[in-house]
Amino acid sequence: MSEKDDHRSQHDASLSRRSVLKAGTVAGTGLTLGGIGLGSAVAGSSDDERTIDPAFTNVRTREAQQAWDRGYRGRPDRTLALTDSGTDARHPDIGPWSGVTVSTEDGFEVDGNPFATTGAIGPNTTKLVGWHNDHDGYGGFEKPRDENGHGTHVASIMAGSGRASAIDPDRYRADDPHAVLLLGDTLTYEVSAEAGTGVFASAYGDAIELVIEGPDGQELATSAGASGTSEVSFENNIAETPTVHEAGEATYTVHVRAIEGELISTGRVRTIAVGAFEHPADTVGDRTADGDRSLHAGVAPNASLLALTDLSAPTADLAAHADEFVETFNLRAVNMSWGYVGGLPLGAAGETLDDVPGRIREMAEAGMLTVAAAGNDATPATGNGAPAVANEAISVVATGPYDGIAAYSSGGIGGIDESGEPYTKPDVTAPGGQVNVLDIAAENGVPEDEVRTDDGDAEAVDAALEPVRDLEDVSDDELTPDTEFDDEITGDAAYDLDLSSDVLDALPFDDGDAEAMRYGARREGMGGDGVRDYTGKAGTSMASPSVCGIAGLVAQAMEEDAPDPIALPDPAETGYDDVLRLKSTILATATETALTAAPYHRAKTPVYTHGGRDPYEGYGRANVGPAIDAVTCDLTDASVSDAVGLGVPDDERAIAGHVRVTDPGEVTATVAFSHYSGANTGATKGDPHVDLFLYDAQNPDGLTGEPTIVDSDAGIEGDAAVSTGVSVDDLEANGGERVFYVVAKLVNVPGLVTGFDCRTHLDLETAFDEVGLVAEGTRDDDASVFTGGQTNRTALDVAVRHPDDREVLVRDTVPEGWDVDETYGDVEATTPAFGGGTHVYFGLDDARSVYESLTHFAAAPDDVTESDRYTFGPIAVTTETDADGTLTDREWTTVSGTERTVTVVAEET
Repeated sequence: MSEKDDHRSQHDASLSRRSVLKAGTVAGTGLTLGGIGLGSAVAGSSDDERTIDPAFTNVRTREAQQAWDRGYRGRPDRTLALTDSGTDARHPDIGPWSGVTVSTEDGFEVDGNPFATTGAIGPNTTKLVGWHNDHDGYGGFEKPRDENGHGTHVASIMAGSGRASAIDPDRYRADDPHAVLLLGDTLTYEVSAEAGTGVFASAYGDAIELVIEGPDGQELATSAGASGTSEVSFENNIAETPTVHEAGEATYTVHVRAIEGELISTGRVRTIAVGAFEHPADTVGDRTADGDRSLHAGVAPNASLLALTDLSAPTADLAAHADEFVETFNLRAVNMSWGYVGGLPLGAAGETLDDVPGRIREMAEAGMLTVAAAGNDATPATGNGAPAVANEAISVVATGPYDGIAAYSSGGIGGIDESGEPYTKPDVTAPGGQVNVLDIAAENGVPEDEVRTDDGDAEAVDAALEPVRDLEDVSDDELTPDTEFDDEITGDAAYDLDLSSDVLDALPFDDGDAEAMRYGARREGMGGDGVRDYTGKAGTSMASPSVCGIAGLVAQAMEEDAPDPIALPDPAETGYDDVLRLKSTILATATETALTAAPYHRAKTPVYTHGGRDPYEGYGRANVGPAIDAVTCDLTDASVSDAVGLGVPDDERAIAGHVRVTDPGEVTATVAFSHYSGANTGATKGDPHVDLFLYDAQNPDGLTGEPTIVDSDAGIEGDAAVSTGVSVDDLEANGGERVFYVVAKLVNVPGLVTGFDCRTHLDLETAFDEVGLVAEGTRDDDASVFTGGQTNRTALDVAVRHPDDREVLVRDTVPEGWDVDETYGDVEATTPAFGGGTHVYFGLDDARSVYESLTHFAAAPDDVTESDRYTFGPIAVTTETDADGTLTDREWTTVSGTERTVTVVAEET
């Protein structure tokens, strides 16, 4: 079994899948428990109970696991940067700090070696390799600090190690109670934890909340939601807290209970895991494959971090010293989770009124990819202000856990760049949290007085960070799912959102649900023992670092395992074209969600565009696994069977790979639907819609990095085919090798939507049909009109283009009625031509791959009755150069474009 197959089999066993049938079973148990304690200390659990299922972890880490299972977690000698409010290096997910500072106030000055302790990965291995704090809008500090907390949260999403939430396998327990809880009923677990660590609980169910109490009974953490922690039907509840006792071990209590409130009277709990964390000094978290699984690691947990403080201010410094930053810190990408309130005036005029896009272009020329938040203004018109508007940047919109676009996200009506050309944004979507379902990541601590040098400018800070619009600020009609489809694109598909009744019953959309869900997801009484806590935030600010982390992982794959024509060089050697190829890979493997996530698009209505850009979701949901496969999986002349599915984040949304061609010929790829699997397949209403794309991996759009579609097919009934020809000229223009991405994308499963347990199994096959011999030639005749008996001198040039240096014989055809004169010229033999005329041959004594100015002479017919039009050629070549057999029996390949028609007027002169 391959690593990827093993990865899929792990998914099949996951606890996370949404299943109507499972929910019905739970509801039917009739099991009620009143204050029942199930709590011996967790440390005494069995080996099976201590096997940590990733389904109990953060949604972000579960999806990132797709890349980790492929062997990509980031590299400590490659860095992801952020320009933000600051970064708190005291948090174990962000630190340790290298001690290196960088200043650009008087040139480019670096104090120390960023990578002095980034060798073998251990708990003390440097994570934050550099800190730039020339600007003090968010306060001045002698060490990396973050009074606001925004930057710490963003850095943690992008590349946090997870060391503060690394699960201790000896203090972990999983339980499968399948219980119905009335108000007042609880399930109770006790967890023994060491000082300086933490305690967590993670449960699957409906209308439940988790509460963690300290040794003295004080409530330290809670997590609640009408249907888990998501706005619509997401099942997983997570609560965690740092320990609060000062020394030794102590017992903490986890309660699972029905969510309090008048609207909901019962809760259902299916599975739960509880446990304690490792001490951060004893773990590497998710930085390595053999580390401890964590709850809240970032997307690229082993990548290094560079923090630049004060949001937009250091952008000018990055641009002015882009080469130095890249060379010193091995920068691959930089995240910019900021913008201007309302997106104005930049949304309307782009770079004509601002210089940030120009700076981002300079950074791209130095080898840095910029990833930026689209904005949180809840309108389509303000999602294209700087920095997200820049051509070279990836603009990111936020979604919920089931891919529905968050109501607060800005869209992307095109702006205008400095040359008057339109921008088109956004580019992709990624999870950013909902207003009542926050994205959990590292929380900053209060900066110490002794490290503070300046208080900063609170008013400027508030103006720079855009607020997230609360759901209560959005009208009811804006929250009504309303997916539209373009008839010109869908054609006869005539899509309607036709869901199974079981599916509809499982999607809570009435007004009571919205009010009940707002009750939950409030994190209170977290306490603290040092800076190792987590907190929730929502916004495109949280979606952008997820994609920046993806960019870091895809860049690692492109550097280590991609074919040479698309491989990334060392950061210092990376250039503008490399950056656009990295961006293009992420966009090409994104998937549209207009159909699969239709019920979850609350205030935005993306349309199906068949690989085009939608103004709300761009190219669709960013997919780290398929993006990595596109650059690492060679599918040339291969057949693979794989699955895409609706059970996100564990299922993948696309199958991808690449085809490599070094010879001229034709590339073809086909995808065919095989079968469905999963608990909810009975709710499907037909075959899936699967789109197949062939992208030019080497040549994205030279200005924007948008993917170049070579061919595509809409597989409305599950089958699709694409093809393209590769010429010698094409090969020569691309360094002798062509690379194409092949991507099959799930567009729709009739009757079901994202979040249900249904996988679509596909058979993907590629083939390359090589052209055996490619030759080109030209002919030059004396005239186009001849009189009777006039002699025509023909000169031929012939060159073999493929295979290189292949020797051939050359043949030309003289039309019937013309008399070949073998006395003159280079003719070495003649034979009658089939159908009339004469073949003349060259190279019999000295076969070559290139011939210049081969000549033969022939006299035109001189009878008046033979006045007519006559065709010379075409030229033909053969690789059978030995003396065996007759010339006419050999296999001849014609050279296109080498025929010439002349006119004979048979009057003697």
